[in-house]
Amino acid sequence: MVIDTDVILHGNTISLIPLEMVHNEELFEALKNPEVWKYTWREVHSIEDMNEIISTAIHNKKEGTQIPFIIKNKTTGKIVGSTRIGDIDIVNRNVEIGWTWITPELWRTPVNTESKLLMLQFCFEVLKVYRVQFSVSGLNIRSQKAIERLGAIKEGTFRKHRVKKDGTIHDNVYYSILDTEWDKVKDHLIFLLEKKY
Repeated sequence: MVIDTDVILHGNTISLIPLEMVHNEELFEALKNPEVWKYTWREVHSIEDMNEIISTAIHNKKEGTQIPFIIKNKTTGKIVGSTRIGDIDIVNRNVEIGWTWITPELWRTPVNTESKLLMLQFCFEVLKVYRVQFSVSGLNIRSQKAIERLGAIKEGTFRKHRVKKDGTIHDNVYYSILDTEWDKVKDHLIFLLEKKY
């Protein structure tokens, strides 16, 4: 599996562009609402917090374990969030899609659906993976429903799997899509994007 970590993925409403430190201020502006971070293991209160997240993503990209993107609105040109392909397992042809944070103004719009379509298409059709995994906090019902809406299959729950800095303990719910399921999932995602939200 040969991986292009500087790939750009273009959709109808968004583009996924390699995340760089130069994006820090605009990304922080898009994601500074505390609701974005409510169910994550991270906390972003300042530009320094965002710098740390971006630095980690860039380090992981250099190590070949992640492909981090900004999500750019093609109409406005603004950064509206970020997402990643990560936990890249070349031997077993598995990856995880996640680390997705989108400005709340664009929740329940085509942005998340299209970003997942673009990344899934890249994973299954270019990288030729066998399995794409998603993991979501057990407390984050909204994100669980969003993943299920994509057509991912719930595999199980890792109980008491993550502890936030504030001491909150989260279960972690796992989903996946297999290469044998991709054609059906792809048709479903295209259908969702073509209908009105």
